[in-house]
Amino acid sequence: MSVAVAPPVHASSALSGSVGLWIVLLTVISHTVTLPVRTSSSWTSYRPKLFLLGCGATSMNALCTYQHCTRCVCRVGGAKVLLLGVLLWSIGTLAAPPLAHISLFALCASRVFVGLGEGLAPSSATNVMARLIPERERSRAVTAVFGGLDVGSAVGLVLCGPIIKHLGWPSVFYLFAFLGVLWTLLFPRLNPDEPDMLVPSELQPDSPDAPKAVPWGLFAKSAPVWAIITAHFCFNWGYYTLLAWLPSYFELALGLSVDKSSLLTLIPYIAMTAMTPFVGPVADGLVTKGWSVTNVRKLAQGLAFAGPASCMLACAYLTPAGASHTAAALGQSVPTSVIVGLLSVSFALGAWSRAGLYCNHQDLSPKYAGALLGITNTAGAFPGILGVSAVGLLLDKTNSWADALFLPTAACQLVGLVVYTTFASSKRQDWA
Repeated sequence: MSVAVAPPVHASSALSGSVGLWIVLLTVISHTVTLPVRTSSSWTSYRPKLFLLGCGATSMNALCTYQHCTRCVCRVGGAKVLLLGVLLWSIGTLAAPPLAHISLFALCASRVFVGLGEGLAPSSATNVMARLIPERERSRAVTAVFGGLDVGSAVGLVLCGPIIKHLGWPSVFYLFAFLGVLWTLLFPRLNPDEPDMLVPSELQPDSPDAPKAVPWGLFAKSAPVWAIITAHFCFNWGYYTLLAWLPSYFELALGLSVDKSSLLTLIPYIAMTAMTPFVGPVADGLVTKGWSVTNVRKLAQGLAFAGPASCMLACAYLTPAGASHTAAALGQSVPTSVIVGLLSVSFALGAWSRAGLYCNHQDLSPKYAGALLGITNTAGAFPGILGVSAVGLLLDKTNSWADALFLPTAACQLVGLVVYTTFASSKRQDWA
């Protein structure tokens, strides 16, 4: 990226890049967390407990992020909270292998630390960016940071298998715990709390104008805030339900083997990762050319909604009838390559949400960006439970992948498109 003044380059490249690297490390481990249980001698008997383990970690994330983290971030600054989160995550990751050999409950104890670390990450990272990244570089910074979710998922699925095969599953935990500790030692060298000359003084962590109390009531009365909440829920509905059900869809509806189904689960992450480098520069470039920030956010999020919704409708039309692969037996042509291509385009366009709703919190209020993300993340977490379960229930009742997966996803994305396009704004709010 070419920027004439030195400080922004430091902020948007080194700072956001380092936070993005942490998100990558976090996401890789999220794909290997069940290994200690799966490799134990009584895997079948542990399945219910493993479910509770996952729910417990998720609940801890929500509890920390949405109730306590936002207050801490607003009071002491996101950089300190982020450092604490990475340290807790590293401790929990490092302790997982030895504790897994003791008991499942000991492993759960390590997950408490990991859950705390993960819970602190989104709001604190958003707070750091809101205070130190100039508005004209915001899309690049947010894309670099939250794009780490997709990069980490791809890295986890591609690299962890060979590492585990040659060195054993504990090596993954030890490796990334070490990298987490190393990150905590190097991150302070970037001076994340150092005031930036291009960011207003009232937004700096040590400013006397820094927020002391979060105006939750005013958030609830703000139409732009509700637009982000709705968009986050609708976007995550498609994201979570597709990621959860695509392997089964490939196998049951398209008749692909388990090996091919597993390989195709990489498509969403690779598609989004491939699009990510273009999102931030294009969005910031439009702002530099004179586009209003509001129009840029609506355009980016519009692409992330309208494009995938169109692809979902096409997939619903092309998908063979029935929940299981009976089309081949009936001599029907199953356009697997076309469907895989549509899904790839859908996820690639979804990457534009990084320059849409994910930037919008900082637009409305840099002071309270972490708190706002905590609220919208709460809404965005529900589809991971409600959406995934709803697809299973609809599939049992309708025996149709189109009616259970693709059409509801398209409908949800279109609702998000209408609400966000109508009510979203990047104008600094009165309570900001």
